[in-house]
Amino acid sequence: MNGSSNQSVGLQWKWVLIGVAVGAGIAAASFFIVIPTFHSTPIQALVLLAGFIATGAIVGFASPGVTIKEASIAGGLVAVLVVLLLYITGAALGQDFLRNLLLLALGFGLSWIGAWVGEKLQGSEGPDEEELGLFTDVQAKWVLVGVILGFALNVLAVFIITPIFNVSLDVAFGAFLLSLTVTGFIVAYKSPGVTLKEPAIAGFLAVLLDWSFLEFMLELHVSGGYLAFGLILGFCLNLFGAWLGEKYQMSMEAKQAQPVTTSS
Repeated sequence: MNGSSNQSVGLQWKWVLIGVAVGAGIAAASFFIVIPTFHSTPIQALVLLAGFIATGAIVGFASPGVTIKEASIAGGLVAVLVVLLLYITGAALGQDFLRNLLLLALGFGLSWIGAWVGEKLQGSEGPDEEELGLFTDVQAKWVLVGVILGFALNVLAVFIITPIFNVSLDVAFGAFLLSLTVTGFIVAYKSPGVTLKEPAIAGFLAVLLDWSFLEFMLELHVSGGYLAFGLILGFCLNLFGAWLGEKYQMSMEAKQAQPVTTSS
């Protein structure tokens, strides 16, 4: 866990610009890969929304100190660029005023959420921050981090990575499984202590969130059997990824402790 400073500083424009560059790259991938492949406005919007979360998370994690406001501003600026690009090119997603206004608001808000996730993964929260217990000894913060991170990775993996290789159900399913495992690994590795159940619960909830978008936003009906299978996969693969993350965390801690042992 990194011990970044939590002191309030002025606006760091460098990280605003980096965030704009990252967000613009994800938006470009959406424009040149997703839109020509998936002729569905909800899918195009979903990828853009996940991109805002990813933009905030990358800036929040990579930058020193707390840079939530920088990531939020970057997300808002990227949303402006996206709306202008969609409007100029005549894409269906950018021709509705209310939809564009909502996209601008979500660009700012989701980047803020992503930045919060990035800050937690970086470990820049203050020492007085309280851990919220969920049920018994489950840390709600890391469940929430896993849900947000898992949802964004699921969407980006399925709808951006899949078309690059081959648009098929097998490739999409493989990308989905990989994103679940990676989510569990990241959460377990970056969180302090042993956090196996938190990523597992997050995987279950992230798949449930994915299903809600499929069912109500894309209007793609998924049978109860497939939903149950997906929920089990989300739980088990995130748990497996978390186990790998904990093993890697332990190996890194052992390497860091080795010079101290040798010198003593």
